[in-house]
Amino acid sequence: MTYSLINTKMSTAEVTEISSESPVKPEDLKTVQLLAKGVMEIYEPPLATLNTHLKELTEKQEAVHNMISSERRRLEDLQNDAMLDALLADIATNKEKLTSITNSMMTVHKRVQSLQVRAANVEKVAKSKSQPKPTS
Repeated sequence: MTYSLINTKMSTAEVTEISSESPVKPEDLKTVQLLAKGVMEIYEPPLATLNTHLKELTEKQEAVHNMISSERRRLEDLQNDAMLDALLADIATNKEKLTSITNSMMTVHKRVQSLQVRAANVEKVAKSKSQPKPTS
């Protein structure tokens, strides 16, 4: 006898339609229904518990996936930020300009110092020439 998809709530006519190969005896029908009921009683609670656990795990997995995805997007945004790249390029350019200006200022400062020394020497010479020489 072939029985497939037997539900405990199926009527005798429905079982007869499913198994059209041979006539169904009422004792066989009752036995099949009792077996189906027993199997359902044994496996239904653990399956329901497993289903609940699977739903919880799926929800947690989705939450973790969403967190990882948002973090990845945030990191990509930081790495691909054109404004940040432009600012970093400006920093390098400004550093070069600052170094150039600093060197120029040092050169000007040295030149000013040497001109001050020269001016002091010229002033001494001018003072010494402007003072009358004592005649002996």
